[in-house]
Amino acid sequence: MKIILHSYTFRDYTLEAAFKSALRFGWDAMELQGAHFDQTNLDSELDRCMVIGEKYATPIHCVDFSADFINDDPKIVQKSIDLLEKNIDVCATKSVHLMNGFTGFLVSDPQDFGKNGSALATDAHYERSAEALRHLGNVASKHGVYLTLEIHMNTIHDTIASTARLLDLVGSDHVLATPDPGNMFSTSTAEKSPEALDVLKDRIGHFHLKNCREENGHFSYSVRLADGHIDTYRYLEKLDALDYNGAVCVEYCGEGDPQVAAQQDIKYVRNCLEWLIEGRPDP
Repeated sequence: MKIILHSYTFRDYTLEAAFKSALRFGWDAMELQGAHFDQTNLDSELDRCMVIGEKYATPIHCVDFSADFINDDPKIVQKSIDLLEKNIDVCATKSVHLMNGFTGFLVSDPQDFGKNGSALATDAHYERSAEALRHLGNVASKHGVYLTLEIHMNTIHDTIASTARLLDLVGSDHVLATPDPGNMFSTSTAEKSPEALDVLKDRIGHFHLKNCREENGHFSYSVRLADGHIDTYRYLEKLDALDYNGAVCVEYCGEGDPQVAAQQDIKYVRNCLEWLIEGRPDP
């Protein structure tokens, strides 16, 4: 299983700093996040990023996208479709076969993720997104690219159940899910058990890891993978049981020096994968 570093971990640093740490600490590849490139000029931007990756012997495994398929204005929706269709071709040309992202955001209460996203979504929001993704899934299939929808707060795919609903409507083998237990932890309507991943079964195309700690209703992401309230090992154990053969990408969203997270988190993930092979005893 490849262990990928999310470039958002180094959002306040240059992309070169992220790649340099990836090489230093032995990460297998990079997920390229929007903090480090302009998706409206991906053709030249991806070339630039790949040159840096080659300098530090770390390939780009995934390129992120942000779209708005749920907008009431069909012109805005079409603009997002056109851009992503173009960028699918760019990624395929440069041998990047995974794109991870969002279909748009719905927010009524910035302080309570459970009141946003799928809690606000109507059938129309799902249908608009599904229509766009059916077309783009067909384009992605022809190019050998997979699109994954990150389970993320404030989107209509902010829970496993709502993501499965959207994937059912799309019905494409090239449009899959990216579960993120860290995002789900702070979304009150989202599932909190690794067993909930059974709903997605063979439709997991990518997987994100971050940890979170809850104290008196406040959620903090300034914790390492081993230190928060999420048992990361249990999620990796579940992925193994589901015969997941994709990558896991670690994204540190907290404060402080990201190099410390980049150094410590990969050691913990490696330990978890070794425990899976050796058979870690239950507590």
